[in-house]
Amino acid sequence: MDQQWLKATLGKGVAMLLILRLKNSPPEDSISATLETWLRVLTYKKHYEQELDQWRFEEAFMYLAQTCDWFPNPKQLLDAMPKRKIKELPPPPPKTVEQEEAERLKALRNLQKIKAMLRGCYAK
Repeated sequence: MDQQWLKATLGKGVAMLLILRLKNSPPEDSISATLETWLRVLTYKKHYEQELDQWRFEEAFMYLAQTCDWFPNPKQLLDAMPKRKIKELPPPPPKTVEQEEAERLKALRNLQKIKAMLRGCYAK
């Protein structure tokens, strides 16, 4: 799994948070370890796809930069991430009059079969 895009996105996002000098920011000598830890936590039992997820990470970091007074943790980033945008399936093609009539007749035959099966199964 190539997650280079995720490393770069995390680096930019954490750098933005560090520039803001939020309370409880990691010291300069532990920034690399902080990034490695964030990457391990965020990718534990999860897989991200650049096309679907990069914009989500970027928006979450921007939200955290706007709202946090204290340096956030990975859970706060995950909580701030918007949901994936899922493409909708196209509508099915319209049915012809013949197809609709065939379906209607099939439904009628099925109803008749059910009625025949239930005949005599209920008390009067």
